[in-house]
Amino acid sequence: MTFTAPEQEFLDENNQVKVASRLEFVGRRRALQRCLKALRETSDQIGVFIAGMGGLGKSSLAARLCTRVQTQRSNFARVVLIGSLDEIGLLNKLSNKFERFADVPALLNEPKVSLKGRLQNFFEAIENEHKQPLLLVLDDFEQNIPIANVEDGSLRMTAEAYEILGAICAALAETGAESRLIVTCRYLKADTFPPHRLHLESLAGMNSSDIDKICFPLDQEVRQQLRTQRIIDIADGNPRLLKWLLEVIQQPGLAADELLNTLEATEQKFRENILAQTLLDALELEEQKFLAQLSVFHLPVTVEIINAISPSASFLQKLTSLSLVESATTHLNQPANYRVTTILEPLLETVLSEEEWQVTRQQGVRKLYQIWFQKPGCIEYEVLEMVRLGLLVREREIAISAGNSLATTWLKQFRYLETFELCQQILAVFQDYTILSSIAYAEGILGLPKDALAHYQQALDLCPKDDLEEKALILNNMAKVISNEGEIEQALQFYEQSLEIADYIGNTKIKSAIFTNMAWIIAQQGNSERALKLYQQSLEIKESLDDVRGKAGTLNDMASFIAEQGDIKQALQLWQQSLEITKHIGDIDGEAATLANMASFIAEQGDIEQSLQLWQQSLEIDEGVGNLQGRAATLWNMAYYIYKNGDLAQALQLWKKWLEIDDNIKRKAITLPIMIKLAGEISDQARQLELYLQAAEVLVQTGSYESLVNVLGNLGLKAESNCSVYFAQAIWLSLKIKGPLANTINLISHFYGALPTGDKLQPLLLATAIFLYNSLEPNHPHLDQLDKLINWMIQGVKTRKAKAIWFVKQRLNEPEYFLPRLNQRLEEIVGDGWLFDCSQFEVEE
Repeated sequence: MTFTAPEQEFLDENNQVKVASRLEFVGRRRALQRCLKALRETSDQIGVFIAGMGGLGKSSLAARLCTRVQTQRSNFARVVLIGSLDEIGLLNKLSNKFERFADVPALLNEPKVSLKGRLQNFFEAIENEHKQPLLLVLDDFEQNIPIANVEDGSLRMTAEAYEILGAICAALAETGAESRLIVTCRYLKADTFPPHRLHLESLAGMNSSDIDKICFPLDQEVRQQLRTQRIIDIADGNPRLLKWLLEVIQQPGLAADELLNTLEATEQKFRENILAQTLLDALELEEQKFLAQLSVFHLPVTVEIINAISPSASFLQKLTSLSLVESATTHLNQPANYRVTTILEPLLETVLSEEEWQVTRQQGVRKLYQIWFQKPGCIEYEVLEMVRLGLLVREREIAISAGNSLATTWLKQFRYLETFELCQQILAVFQDYTILSSIAYAEGILGLPKDALAHYQQALDLCPKDDLEEKALILNNMAKVISNEGEIEQALQFYEQSLEIADYIGNTKIKSAIFTNMAWIIAQQGNSERALKLYQQSLEIKESLDDVRGKAGTLNDMASFIAEQGDIKQALQLWQQSLEITKHIGDIDGEAATLANMASFIAEQGDIEQSLQLWQQSLEIDEGVGNLQGRAATLWNMAYYIYKNGDLAQALQLWKKWLEIDDNIKRKAITLPIMIKLAGEISDQARQLELYLQAAEVLVQTGSYESLVNVLGNLGLKAESNCSVYFAQAIWLSLKIKGPLANTINLISHFYGALPTGDKLQPLLLATAIFLYNSLEPNHPHLDQLDKLINWMIQGVKTRKAKAIWFVKQRLNEPEYFLPRLNQRLEEIVGDGWLFDCSQFEVEE
């Protein structure tokens, strides 16, 4: 009696979710029809949510739906995530599935774009550009519902799962995607879902006719036996439980009737757990230990790997026949792979001691490393399994070697966010210079220059003295980040150090990269002859190494340099060569850089229309691969030339986009005043106020407090509702830093006029003006201006004598009295609205 088909089927590509094969699949006709209708391209729904008790066939139904859809529309791809849902796991699966399309992993890792936005871009790319829509399956979704929420009946999923499910549903709905989502879950409570357009399908137990089909392989005599009828009644329409019972009930040594009695007395939803525990209890201790040892692997493994953790692989046949171990084999001629049935994992926790668990995991990960990592073409999910186990048992060499190999691959595929997360996981356990270098590279691209430099420095400190090649690379990459931050001299020092090492070890490839990077900086400093020589040296090395990608980059940089020297014809020829190479080898990042440089040059020649077309092409590529620095540079250049061409509104809009992604403080400090001016010229007061606030933030970061006073004063003039808050900060700060007197006079005048008549602050401002007047030399250029201001402020007092009496009476002639009160009053007005840290300034009483 067996139910094993000649070929087994699995829902996922890793053979983790075993499902009924095409021949085994029975029933569910109406559910299948309803779900297929929801999965049609013309449907208003974006997928299906299949709910039902464990064993009812949710995963088998999902697999059948995928097969039917992929049969009808052969271009569909399938991605399956099992159990707990997290963002990086989702990105890994999607990136790995579509890694042959360079732009797709980059879209999923694009920095400063929400998960929903990245998924929208992802679905549009795979469908519109690559013509390969997706069936995304989230299997065993109940693992995202905490046990406490199951017990109290709320059935609320975790916040992370809620956000991710909501992002997927929204992205599919808002893009009108052909791609579809399939979710399987034990529980269904509609009011716990994020907004969605999913068809909800609840599975009930199978009817008697479908049960008969499952039992059909049995002899008629066996089907009619009383025990068989009891098993059918106990299964109560649950096909998995029925098959399991029919297979194991006749196993020798099993108290069959006692088991059936127990199951009949147990609530239906717990019967599968009771069966599993009963089968487990019936095993010998060594067999239980073998199951526990095998459960350390989350992926199916071969007998060769199993032998490394246990000498008891002979138990496999028996345990597989009891369905306690799944045989992950899809074809007859494929070596068998085995994994422990998921339902057993919590039941095995106490079978091994903590020391035994640790030893088993160590032996397991070492064998995985020996077999999987040493073979050519190690698969991504295998590497992740090695990293997971390596970190768990602190196998440093395995976790770091496997992790660094994957990080290096991901960086080449523009998967910067995934690299960042992977390296973070490893660095939480081990500090290693190669991992630090990888995370630093990703941080540099993701717009985190401070973090990148900190990690590069740590990598440099930990780098072994004999690994000179890695040290040279770290110094070169540090120099690039430093130069992007505008510290040119320091960057050159790092390049020189890197070049010295590369020269010493004879690494011409690193030397070539350094020459190119240095040439660009030296060209900016005006040393044209040396810059050209460096470019030519770099090009010669790349040609000798047959480094076509590097050659394209150097040609691009040389063209920009030669264009600046005025040789237009040669520059265009070099750019054209660079473009031809980048297109031929699929270097979309290099293509974007070349297009951007050509655009800047053509714009300088006055052909704005053609330059904008080239910039737009470059921008689309940079957005596709997640190149934040490239996008920022292109947006800035587009805005600048559009501004020069007179389209102020469009220029401001582009600079706004640039401002959202560029964290370079110096560039912001230069550009924000231009943007503020533009906003004023097009009468966009709201935008102008927003830019003033951003300018204030930048000036605080750079410590430019004199300029900050001006910005605060302008905010006071422009803001309608809380001008007093900005004027108060401006005057407070101007007095603390002893700013230019002309500015302070104007601030006092504007603030005094903005206050309601009789406000308690007005006499204090007047006293401050008189205090400043008395501190000036007789011929000071601002003396008359202050005198006029004071007379205007006290114009309500009629005679000079009356003014003097009033002034003394108010104690406004005593600085030690009114200055502290002025500070106190200004601080009361500001309240919690400070735009800078006022505590760093000493209060002058």
